[in-house]
Amino acid sequence: MTAVSTTARRTPASRQGPRLAALRERIGVVRHRRASTRRVAAAATAGLTLLAAVIVAFLLDWLLGLSRGGRVVLLLAVAGGVAWAWWRFVRPWLAVRESDLDLAMIVEREHGVDSDLVAALQFESADAATWGSTDLQGAVIDYVAEYGGDWQVPQHVAGAAVRSRLAWLAAGVAAVLLAAAVRPDFAEAFVNRMLLGTMHYPTRTRIKSLVIGGTEVDLTYATRTFVRSPLGQPLEFRVGLGGVLPEAASLRLVDAGAGQETLIDLVAADEGRTFAGRLPRLLDTVRAEVFAGDAWTEPVEVRVVPLPIVELALAAETPDYARKVAADEPPAAPGTRQITVVEGSRVSLGVSSPNKRLQAATLVVAGQHYPLQRAGDAWTLAGDGSPLANVRGPVQFEVEVKDEDGLAPEAPVSGSIRIRPDAAPQVATELPARLALPNGKPRLEWRVADDLGIRAAELVLEPLRAAAVDAVEGNVAEPVIVPLLPAAAEGYVGRDRLPLSGSTPLPLAALKLRKGDQVKISLRATDYRGEHEGRTAVSDPVMLDVTDEPGLLAAISESDQLSARQIDAILERQLQVGGAPAGLDVGRPGGNAQPPRQGPAP
Repeated sequence: MTAVSTTARRTPASRQGPRLAALRERIGVVRHRRASTRRVAAAATAGLTLLAAVIVAFLLDWLLGLSRGGRVVLLLAVAGGVAWAWWRFVRPWLAVRESDLDLAMIVEREHGVDSDLVAALQFESADAATWGSTDLQGAVIDYVAEYGGDWQVPQHVAGAAVRSRLAWLAAGVAAVLLAAAVRPDFAEAFVNRMLLGTMHYPTRTRIKSLVIGGTEVDLTYATRTFVRSPLGQPLEFRVGLGGVLPEAASLRLVDAGAGQETLIDLVAADEGRTFAGRLPRLLDTVRAEVFAGDAWTEPVEVRVVPLPIVELALAAETPDYARKVAADEPPAAPGTRQITVVEGSRVSLGVSSPNKRLQAATLVVAGQHYPLQRAGDAWTLAGDGSPLANVRGPVQFEVEVKDEDGLAPEAPVSGSIRIRPDAAPQVATELPARLALPNGKPRLEWRVADDLGIRAAELVLEPLRAAAVDAVEGNVAEPVIVPLLPAAAEGYVGRDRLPLSGSTPLPLAALKLRKGDQVKISLRATDYRGEHEGRTAVSDPVMLDVTDEPGLLAAISESDQLSARQIDAILERQLQVGGAPAGLDVGRPGGNAQPPRQGPAP
């Protein structure tokens, strides 16, 4: 070792300050650069490893046409190879950790400096004061500080070959990107297949689309896709092609349970760009594969799903005025699609399916759609704006539903609501005498009946003047209304009190009648229908002739003569058959024959 200066002897090393700071800074910068070089070498090595793995995976999958299971094995093998390459070639570059002393030893070896640099770095530490002679420590530090500025710290990392590695990596990436740009279809298929998709590498004939039962199949992930088809319904297939169009295409169906195969020849359309086929009836779940030219599809599962079974629940809420009658009617049986209700009833509709969950239900009446609302497992019709809120006439309806699979029943779900008519009142009149005096009070027999109730009943007396009547002011009479309905607190006569009948005197004096006039008499009755207007029935009119007392007596006499003639005719028939009746002496003076009784008509 060279001699130390006298200054170093006089001043301890711990008090001289960091005289090697510049050297330490140079060593630190070089250490970071060397670490960066190793990280770049590790990254380039990892990139080359991954690039090689991608190329190998593509070549094996393309050449061997691996199945999904084979691709899983390939991916596992590639992952294992990449992991081995990482551990063998990449990890050692990242595991190196160099210190200042490590670089100092490298400098000593390259410049032939015994161990002065390492010793100087150690003597400048805080613990160096306890190691021995401070003079000797100071001399070593001074020597290194004086001559260390000329020493070169090596930045080269042996074996890194960063430029070469980066050049190979750039060339490989450029080649892969160029290949992907030239044949993006291959790149897309490779990515899809490495993601365990079902795409195939491009062929001369390309299957561009596949529609099964109205549902377009995603050919990118065909094996993960399934199509629902109604049980027992026809199944349509439609295939779109591109590239080299083949002359024929076929569809293979494999029963998922029994494994039986069915081959369907597809019919070309649209100049061979589209092929279509049809299965008349699908009863079991199948796997469908399309073959066209040198192209084919992965199996697509077609699941058979049952159609929804739709049940209707109809219930009628009769009007208040008809509750007494409606209470005797049994409720509609479950599943009934026809119901008879009283006019003005409110009908509630419930729709449910015992085998599937419904997603939507709509009532259709006369082309108008009324959406139903979900209520638990059923769907009901809500709101007063529906045609079932107040049924005034017959209603024909349909119910449209969609289940959780988007399917509807095979046959429309229809029903009807019939009206049990609230009949008009039944009215009848009878007038024993057809002649009356102007101020008389002849009696009229009447009867009123109804199926629910009567709101009003009245007689209408309408005078009909003779042709030669004097138009004297005050002689023209208005019709007279005679109420017949007895007083009732509820304002009507209920069914429990019907029918009503009676004998009512007619107030002819109020009509200001004269001889020769007539009176037209009608019975008018209106039934009770709650808040709604009732229906009115009018009886056939009866005519009453107005006469004076002589005319009335003449009519009575004529009636008696007619009665006598009728009696004589009866007696004559009796004599012709078997003689006179016992106790009757006919034709002998003083016999039992009596003249006809004179008197007023009954």
